[in-house]
Amino acid sequence: MKHSIAALVLLSASSAATAGGVHSGGHGAAYSFGEPGKPQEVTRTLEIKATDDMKFLFEPFGIKQGETIRFVIVNTGKLVHEFSFGDEASQRAHARMMEKMPGMKHENDPTGVSLTPGETKELIWKFSKPINGKVVLACFHANHHLAGMTASVDFQRTRTN
Repeated sequence: MKHSIAALVLLSASSAATAGGVHSGGHGAAYSFGEPGKPQEVTRTLEIKATDDMKFLFEPFGIKQGETIRFVIVNTGKLVHEFSFGDEASQRAHARMMEKMPGMKHENDPTGVSLTPGETKELIWKFSKPINGKVVLACFHANHHLAGMTASVDFQRTRTN
């Protein structure tokens, strides 16, 4: 109940987060790294495995501005995990929020999912905006990121003349 009330207060404090139907903490309708994608726009699908040895397993990849990516996340372990992505600033904000609300689940969040053991979920994201730095993947559930459950991937900006 305590976490639900805190989450409700945070969501109502940000009209962008309320409009987007997601939790706050750097996320909302005005994302600095793109927007939710549509299935018909997907340019490639990437499978990410979340493991109990606090790793994300995946084939190496980079992301180009303009791509719409379907992330298929599989929890191969016996622990609950989270998969969240964003630019470096939004992920720092997400980590701070999860420290304050460690049991929070990701419902209707286009940039993150909570996964029970054996569960598979998908996220589709259009990387339409330029990012300074890398795209960060992380599990903030129970501070798994502090145990190494984080990764970063290169982002290639589209050149404009």
